Amino acid sequence: MSQRQTGVAYRVLADMIAGLLVGAFLGYWVDRWLGWAPYSLVTGLVLGFAAGANNAWRAIRVYSDEAAKGGDEGRRLP
Repeated sequence: MSQRQTGVAYRVLADMIAGLLVGAFLGYWVDRWLGWAPYSLVTGLVLGFAAGANNAWRAIRVYSDEAAKGGDEGRRLP
């Protein structure tokens, strides 16, 4: 596994975790503010997961496009 692949894998992981944390925080905040027991938290988690998956998919697509063009080979260190 190259450094570029490892970097993309860590970015996908960070995107997924960040999406879930931001969605959970906003959902919890709306729950506390409006008193909608678990509904906003669950909605925030679902939307956060969807946003994280979308960002991860875009990162994977960009990497695969660069790899198909041969852009990954020129970036390796000697």
